[in-house]
Amino acid sequence: MLYYLKKCGFQELGSVGIDGVVHRGRYMLTSMNNNVQSFFPPLTTAELNDSALLPIIPLYSGKKVYCNYVYHNDKFHGSRAKHPRNEHRIYLNNELEDNKLLFGTNDIVVMRQDEINEENIGTQTVYFMDLIKDHDSKLYHFCDQIIDEYPITGGYGIYEGVISEFETQVARIMSHGEPPVAIDTSVTRRVAAEEDTDSVADLFNANSFRDFVMVGYENKCAITGKVISYGNYSNLEAAHIKPKSHGGLFIPDNGIALNRDLHWAFDKGFFTLNDSLEVQVHPKVSSDYLQSFNGQSIRIPSNSFFVPNFNNIEYHRRIVFGLFLTSGRL
Repeated sequence: MLYYLKKCGFQELGSVGIDGVVHRGRYMLTSMNNNVQSFFPPLTTAELNDSALLPIIPLYSGKKVYCNYVYHNDKFHGSRAKHPRNEHRIYLNNELEDNKLLFGTNDIVVMRQDEINEENIGTQTVYFMDLIKDHDSKLYHFCDQIIDEYPITGGYGIYEGVISEFETQVARIMSHGEPPVAIDTSVTRRVAAEEDTDSVADLFNANSFRDFVMVGYENKCAITGKVISYGNYSNLEAAHIKPKSHGGLFIPDNGIALNRDLHWAFDKGFFTLNDSLEVQVHPKVSSDYLQSFNGQSIRIPSNSFFVPNFNNIEYHRRIVFGLFLTSGRL
């Protein structure tokens, strides 16, 4: 197994004063060393401030938390700053820090990449993370020695082997099934600030699309407000508004949380949404179940980042609505 180790720095963590005031954003630098960079998703100098979403499972919380991973590369884009940047950062957020200043100077972060299988979607690359805060513990001294002996500066280390304390916690968390998902608003704000739709779309895949949509609708069906679940089993699915087969993107505002029956009916065009986000059942559908929702407003996400995109709704209404009457297929 391959582990990435990082000793947290004072400036990286926002230069917190003795009064507890944070003076700048909190993040972790990752080395430009190739061995370190290969541990994380590849980012390019060709795109200004290229970024990715890191799904991290902290061992101290057992949740899957998304963090912004950004390559600040204005050095290669004509920056006139006195000190143009060329650095990779993992930005901390409240969900990762358990809603407090959890990460402290000289604490050691240990991460390991793995793949987890998600029902009906496939595998997702995730990063298990532990935070070693007891500087007198044997585990801290073990990791500290790895960092000290690693041939690059900056508080980094790569270890190949097995850290048994780490793996015991991973096994405990995964024994309960798929971890619950938490998405901090700072993450959605940073994504929403992207001006290029293609850049935003590149951040998401089937797994993260589902995670974000489920969080946006608070793990409840947007129409019924209910869910049937047990452990990591659920009857909820992330439905594309503009179908993926029609060029629809894995962007959360192109998704809506629906139970499986309603997802199927939505995909076949048995119902659509109007511009007021109300259910519009096709007049040729005689189903009492579907008709009971006709004219009903969906549950609108409280975070505007997740609110359905009206261009995609218009597409669904124009192209998909009533598709069951034709021989066309999605």
